[in-house]
Amino acid sequence: RRGAMERKMASTAGNAGIDQSLYAVLGLEPSASAEEVRRAYRKLVLTCHPDKVREEAAKPAAEKRFQAIVTAHEVLGDTVRRSEYDKRARLNGAASDDVLVNITLKEALAGATKLAMVPMKKKCVWCVGVGMKCDACVACGGTRVVHQQQGSQPCSPCHGRGFGEPVVCKSCKGVGSTEEFFQGRVVVPAGAAAGARIQIDRCPQHARIHVMPSKIFSRDGATIISILKLTAEEAEAGGFFEVETLHGKETVFIDESAKSGDAKVLEGKGLPLHQLQGARGAQ
Repeated sequence: RRGAMERKMASTAGNAGIDQSLYAVLGLEPSASAEEVRRAYRKLVLTCHPDKVREEAAKPAAEKRFQAIVTAHEVLGDTVRRSEYDKRARLNGAASDDVLVNITLKEALAGATKLAMVPMKKKCVWCVGVGMKCDACVACGGTRVVHQQQGSQPCSPCHGRGFGEPVVCKSCKGVGSTEEFFQGRVVVPAGAAAGARIQIDRCPQHARIHVMPSKIFSRDGATIISILKLTAEEAEAGGFFEVETLHGKETVFIDESAKSGDAKVLEGKGLPLHQLQGARGAQ
């Protein structure tokens, strides 16, 4: 399934400017947030489903459009696939040689130093970058002569060259280079957002940041959101309760008769606000 999806991504990205982009399919700009992608998809699924089309002649076009909507959401609704699509289509500042680096939400809060596996081309050591290789002649072992009773004679199978016919190098498959990986250092600043591009130390490439989902927290910009679960009795009585934050556990006071969906704001417990030095978002 993922292989088929990657082929769709490559096809769409490769025809940028000719085919409609996945963002355009959902009626969005490339800068759209994950929540905007989700809302647009749900709206289009309800309004563009082929079952809503009554005319038989119009159904093939409706089914094709609906499949495009589903494909767009499967790519753009997944952080990793969306990052790969942006790279291939060169959207949102991405470049085709960007390297994906995963960080946790806590690492996004405090900053971190990560290692990025940077692919690099290296001259093939077996064919010295030629792409073809001539193995030693089997008959003479590379000596160019064979020893007979009459004396040494030039090797006839290799015509005295000492090697056979050129063959494609098995190591590089005829390319002349092999792909190896270099571990580059990436300094992720505090408050790094998903999709941020950071220069890899001593490399021309950039790291593309992917903030992995948290089981406890969700994120809206610099604001961190978590859920405090209470029983009906606890909500009715109110009182002091412990909540998890990115900085550790905090004690908060919940008013009496609290209702599901009520929000409690903890100022300064979110991610750093880069536009305001020392300031942080809320939780």
